[in-house]
Amino acid sequence: MVGRLKLAAMTLVTVGLVFGQVASLQAQEAGARFRVLIPYFEPLEGADDDFGKDASKELRELINSLATHQPIEEKEIKQNLKRFDMDMDDLDCIRTRQLATQIDAQVALCASYTTDESTDISTVNAEFWDIASGESFRVDQSTAGKDEEEAAAQHIFGQFDEYVQQIRFAAFCGEYAQSQQWDNALRNCDQALELNPGAVSTRYQRARILYDAERFPESLEELGRVLELDPFHQDGLQLAGYVSAMEGQDEEARNYYSQYLELNPSNAAVRMSIAYDLAKAGDPVGAMQLIQVGLDVDGENADLWEQFGGFAFAAALEAEQFAAVGAENGGGIPPEAVEFYRQAINAYSRVLDVKGAETPVGHLRQIISAHIKLDEVSDAIVMAERALETHAQEDMLWSIYADALQRSERLDEAITALDRVREINPAYPNVALRQGSWLIQAGRVQDAVGLLREAAAGNPEQAEQAARLIFADAYGNGYQNNRFSYAITGFRAAKELPGISEGMINQLNFWHAFSLYRSAVDEQEPQTLETANSTLPKFQEAMRLFQSSGDYPSSVNVNIQQLMDNTNTYIEIQDAIIKRGR
Repeated sequence: MVGRLKLAAMTLVTVGLVFGQVASLQAQEAGARFRVLIPYFEPLEGADDDFGKDASKELRELINSLATHQPIEEKEIKQNLKRFDMDMDDLDCIRTRQLATQIDAQVALCASYTTDESTDISTVNAEFWDIASGESFRVDQSTAGKDEEEAAAQHIFGQFDEYVQQIRFAAFCGEYAQSQQWDNALRNCDQALELNPGAVSTRYQRARILYDAERFPESLEELGRVLELDPFHQDGLQLAGYVSAMEGQDEEARNYYSQYLELNPSNAAVRMSIAYDLAKAGDPVGAMQLIQVGLDVDGENADLWEQFGGFAFAAALEAEQFAAVGAENGGGIPPEAVEFYRQAINAYSRVLDVKGAETPVGHLRQIISAHIKLDEVSDAIVMAERALETHAQEDMLWSIYADALQRSERLDEAITALDRVREINPAYPNVALRQGSWLIQAGRVQDAVGLLREAAAGNPEQAEQAARLIFADAYGNGYQNNRFSYAITGFRAAKELPGISEGMINQLNFWHAFSLYRSAVDEQEPQTLETANSTLPKFQEAMRLFQSSGDYPSSVNVNIQQLMDNTNTYIEIQDAIIKRGR
């Protein structure tokens, strides 16, 4: 799964997280004090609320003694709550964090307690929230007796320093990550996590750093810890899916991506990424199904239609290949492939309607190719001509347009279309061979031979193919129809091609010889001095060529010795006639 683009969305998330922490750190270093929102401690299970009010007051006083932080005064908190028709007693953990964002607080406290009526001992639970990062720091649970509010506040204040250190380490981690100092970044992240192992955003940040440092297995391991802490961490699911794909763990990647899409079904980019992974793993139909779900949500998304078309075309080819291997459907296109091709045409046509001239050439070619596959040659020609209106310099489109014209038996136009291909790209693969073949079909053999000789120069593979094309015409339209002069001309022209193999030379020599022999046998009757003079050189040339046929005759079960004996007999007869005539 190498070579895939890193997901920009994940990069932006990380940068946003880092920026918030670094900005806070810079503000601190400039001498500003962080605003801390401390509401009343929340009484639970009928506990007396006086304890919570007094403890929160004591904690504000302690926080206010710091040079780096300042508590938001109770008066300011109440004034802001009036805007929302609330009072201090209404602040639970969720509302406290929401209020913090409204009044520019960098830190918020969430504290609650229960009181044992028999002993008047209160059990206090508290945690601090860093508003910029969304990270929490849980304070160790503590107990306090009646009128020991100050002791409860002191306990929380005592761990506040650890919280501050954790935030600073996390901020330094992000700052070092921005400058790609991976080791320093990881060291600070590790120090932050020692103080707060449950800090999800710091763990995600660490996983992202490992990914950026190309330590993919370690990144995946850390992402596992992130998702243990927060199974719905969307960035974690997205990155875990991507890294799993990078590591070739396709099933795991699809699982992570599927979980992500359950949380964010409208994210087309991730949906396409998952579909790509499915297709890459050999499941284009599964990829189509996944894209279809996205289209059900956003049926006008051209990017999704573009992906769907590509997967449908791949599914059609796969269905054809499967049918060919299984010898199904009599060698024709199986019904499922037909349906996939139609789906590909529909999808790419939608893309064309939206993108117009900006439609990728490959998509246009696949529309035309699908029409040809379905034997809809007229539709293929219409689509090709439409595509060429805006992509007149695309050799690939001219090439497939030529194929469609040839299938429609419009040979002259097909040959002209290949002329355009050669003008645009003289090195276009096999174009000269195709044009040569069509020139032969059109009866323009001499034009074909010249073109094929050009194609064969310096290219042994094309030389062999060109020789076969000329041979096929000379044999089929010449020898088999007793047009021996036509055949002889073709075989001779094929042998003049540069770079053809010894085996092909032997084959051409044999049929050249046999054509000369057959022609001379017909011409030597009646046996006159004139016919002897005209046929003797042909028999002699045939003999020489038979002798130069190598092992080809035996490969096609021809008794070459008998042929040469017969040829020699005719040579002796013609020679005798000539001598007698003199």
